[in-house]
Amino acid sequence: MVPLIGLAYFLVLGVYLAILLLLGQEWKNIPTGQYPVGSQRLPTTVLLPFRNEAKNMVDLLPHLLLRLPADVPLMLIDDHSEDDAARIVTTFILTHQLKHWRYLKSEGMGKKAALSTGIAAATTEILLTTDADVQLPEGWVDTMTAPFNLPGVQMVAGPVISGGGSGFFARFQQVEWASIILLTGISFHQKNPLMCSGANLAFRKEAFRQVGGYRGNAHLLSGDDEFLMKKVARELGAAALVYLPELDALVETQPLSGHMDWISQRSRWASKWNAHQGSAHWLSAGALALISLSQVLTWVVALISWKFFALLLIFWVGKFVAESTVLGVVLRRFNKQNKPMDFFLSGWLYPCLVLAALPFAILGKYSWKGRKN
Repeated sequence: MVPLIGLAYFLVLGVYLAILLLLGQEWKNIPTGQYPVGSQRLPTTVLLPFRNEAKNMVDLLPHLLLRLPADVPLMLIDDHSEDDAARIVTTFILTHQLKHWRYLKSEGMGKKAALSTGIAAATTEILLTTDADVQLPEGWVDTMTAPFNLPGVQMVAGPVISGGGSGFFARFQQVEWASIILLTGISFHQKNPLMCSGANLAFRKEAFRQVGGYRGNAHLLSGDDEFLMKKVARELGAAALVYLPELDALVETQPLSGHMDWISQRSRWASKWNAHQGSAHWLSAGALALISLSQVLTWVVALISWKFFALLLIFWVGKFVAESTVLGVVLRRFNKQNKPMDFFLSGWLYPCLVLAALPFAILGKYSWKGRKN
């Protein structure tokens, strides 16, 4: 019995390494520079929903003034903030006489309602969304909207990674974001998109209307980006979606301050696993949980016999080499350099955090910006 259990156990670990190496090879096949920026930008509006972001607005608004073209409309949609964010936004717009910037109060509750308010008010063909805790690259609007010069493109997703911060936990988040970029880029490349981020997402207003917007999932606090992406892929075809794994499209978000914030955010992301059509999401979530559990249990399994200990030692060496090689390639594409120790420690920490977030994700119980789901 023990040898059979051991065989199944090491099979799970072996499959993980094999998949990781295959993903690394596939990443190299994803081309860049397919959508050069043209001389004329399509009419575009930037939508930025926010709630209780007074602290971030102090730095964000001057940053947006530098990064966004002066003729591009920006709609800052207030999701019923309870802090001083509204005053900061309106004062900034008036002080700088920004005729293309607008402050809007959301007509409903939640991020999807805030976005819907902005979408209804926008008069341009292209809508580009981001968040209140980001840093945008120079030329971001032009880079993200360039693919729409092809009439068949309906949605464009860009990469997001954590930036700034200090200490190991900030560097760990960059390693994890690299894995998200890896999976996102490959899934788009294979015409089966799995995820995207509303911090860096563009779509045609007509496509939003055509697929019914957020109808069917508006009650969920999370998923404004992913549910919409799935609708576009399902109803307009996966070829209508583009992913830009390029430095000029990279949006940086603030790193989370500690492991409890990470667990809260990731459990919120994962809590919609049973709201998707099809089985791909819950199967992938189940596989991640199984692989994470297998890795955490290696300390226990290693005590069974010396043979198991030797095999586990080989696995962890292989895991470190594979993760540092594959994710290192992803990070270097975006000019991010991480030390070997970051990959080694992240390889131990990540499965532990996944298992810690699992109960919250299954129950779907979480708070976000002062609201409970």
